[in-house]
Amino acid sequence: MRAKERKLGQCFLEDAQVLKMEARLTDVEGKSVLEIGAGDGRLTIELHKAGAKKIVAVEKDKKLAKKLRARFSSYNTVKIVEADFLEYARKAEKFDRVVGNIPYYITSPILFSLVDMEFASALLCVQNEFAQKMVAQPSKRNYGRLSVTSQIYFNAQIVGFIGREKFAPVPKVDSALVLIGKSGRALGEFESGLIAAIFAHKNKSLHAALVDARGFFGKSKAEMRGIGASIKYGGMRVNSLSWAQVLEVAQILG
Repeated sequence: MRAKERKLGQCFLEDAQVLKMEARLTDVEGKSVLEIGAGDGRLTIELHKAGAKKIVAVEKDKKLAKKLRARFSSYNTVKIVEADFLEYARKAEKFDRVVGNIPYYITSPILFSLVDMEFASALLCVQNEFAQKMVAQPSKRNYGRLSVTSQIYFNAQIVGFIGREKFAPVPKVDSALVLIGKSGRALGEFESGLIAAIFAHKNKSLHAALVDARGFFGKSKAEMRGIGASIKYGGMRVNSLSWAQVLEVAQILG
């Protein structure tokens, strides 16, 4: 069984050594583990071998979930849940660890679904480009809205790279392993909206970006010019603002 049977955009990680590495980096011994998108169960097996106390493996695909239930029917530490992870996450119990090889097309929604969950750490296999954006620093080419938002919510570091040839079918891009923990910081509706509004003009000065984003504030161009001219960091390019500076600007404007 390969991805031809899968209609949800996920490739299968097949390399045994990489799967073992994922289980090791997740640090599951004696821990409760939530697996996102169990697929064909290869990672689930490695998590079990690594000594996980409890594994809840969530899989949306009906055929795969059925095969997983049959495969793990004799494992009293493994529970297969047939569900959309984004829906499951809303009511998930507390877990020590979260791990998953994430379908590229839904990476961002899955990442931010973790914000409201309780867990100690998570290891996610994501598209390398996405991982680089998550950890990018101000003024770097790939620094943007995703960087700021993920760095506000999470403490993240890239702990490994996985070549595309390790997957079947072979995707067009390489992947990376990102280890994350929750920062304890939060974003309100205004802060989230502000980040989206100004980072739509990330190569402009904050002053100019605020004028261009006047629709978000419901103010005229003249009003926003006045605000932008006097605001702290107004002369800096938006993509040179750190997440802390962005929150400071939000506090001033809010």
